[in-house]
Amino acid sequence: MVPLAWSLIPPDVQNVAAFLLLGGLSAMLVSVAKAGFGGTIGVLSFPIMVYAYGGDAMLAAGTILPLLVATDLVALAGWWGKWNARAAWMMLPGALAGIGAGAAVLWGLQRLDSRAYAAQAGGTANAALMLIVGLISVSFVLLQAIMTLRGRRLVFRPVPWEGAVAGATAGVASTLAHAAGPVAAMYLLPQQMPKGTYVATTVLFFAVVNQVKLIPYLALGRINATTVGAAVLLLPAVVTGAVLGLMLHGRVPQRQFTAVVYVLLALTGGHMIYKGLATLLG
Repeated sequence: MVPLAWSLIPPDVQNVAAFLLLGGLSAMLVSVAKAGFGGTIGVLSFPIMVYAYGGDAMLAAGTILPLLVATDLVALAGWWGKWNARAAWMMLPGALAGIGAGAAVLWGLQRLDSRAYAAQAGGTANAALMLIVGLISVSFVLLQAIMTLRGRRLVFRPVPWEGAVAGATAGVASTLAHAAGPVAAMYLLPQQMPKGTYVATTVLFFAVVNQVKLIPYLALGRINATTVGAAVLLLPAVVTGAVLGLMLHGRVPQRQFTAVVYVLLALTGGHMIYKGLATLLG
């Protein structure tokens, strides 16, 4: 069993201990967030996985998606039938378009690395993706801080076009950086659903989105033998995190937990912006 697990470690990983520690933390955070807190705090999981790979955002993206799909299955079982189906379905048409747009961007980034001038440490595409993830992370934290300081509390009942816009934005962010949790939160939270209904609705929405994302990720080679093997290796952390998330829901004050994650997200996002710009401009 041990030799088999060891063979699943990505061959390009330089620090195995760091990969197992950070990769396991990333996988657990994905499932804890999705199963217990609606997914928003799971934005931190992708930056952590990037660091687990020593800065390779492309491999991190391809590893996270199978983990998300596995988490969706566990979370669906725990929240089955408790969602607001209308709220989720209103976002899906836009989300499908957003996934297509995000896939086009990934294809363009991939083409950059196929050119001679992109042959620099880490690769232009990898640096660009790190920069995108960092900007999304920091922008979300700043937006949340502004809304908190202003005491803004939106109450609205969305119409189809609003759902389509939110879905499209979520689709792009999810495809590029698995970072659509904040977008979905900004759309769903103002509808003032009960906490359990909100979590179940995000579970339903992202279960569909992540299944669709498998198509472009497979087509672009983002999911391959290396990333699938790494995901299988980290799968126990996903199951543990999902069960933990279901147990913690309602027991841990989400405001305090989220505040800590926001601080960490701002720090990691800022560092990724620095790394991405250093590579692109260096």
